[in-house]
Amino acid sequence: MAESHRVIVTGTNKVGKSVVVEEAHATMTGPGNFDFWQTTAGQSPRDVSVGRSPMKFFPAPGGTMFRLFTIPPADSKMTRAEFAAVQDMLFNAIGIPEARVDTSRHPMMHTTPTVDYIILLSGTISLLLDEGEPIELKPFDAVVQRATNHSWVNTGRDPALLMCVMVGGK
Repeated sequence: MAESHRVIVTGTNKVGKSVVVEEAHATMTGPGNFDFWQTTAGQSPRDVSVGRSPMKFFPAPGGTMFRLFTIPPADSKMTRAEFAAVQDMLFNAIGIPEARVDTSRHPMMHTTPTVDYIILLSGTISLLLDEGEPIELKPFDAVVQRATNHSWVNTGRDPALLMCVMVGGK
């Protein structure tokens, strides 16, 4: 995957015609995350200043976050305890250790204060919930994740690439 991805932001000029108002590059902001754009509650759709400001991992209530994220394949040489330690470091590094409510089923289980619209773009991944069998996804399958405990488990040999729009809840 590229080290950065182009972001084209449209708007209108002084005479009301549509134009490109910004062209930027989204670089990796966290472990496997490329954050493209964010909004805040009540923001005008034409307010460009908010989208490129420093982005938090979760959007504020009523705000949105648009990102790509990758899930690497599992390392078969890593023990469950080693994998759990890596996940502890990851969630602490991105500043959301409180997202890990119940990791008894999988060390990467977490809950977000958001409604997420997620599409698998490439790779092989399963969605793991507290109960039930893992749900295998194929490219272009979509998930509406509604603030529930979950984990993404890469079941293939290559990184899985997912696109997500997160909507901040209260």
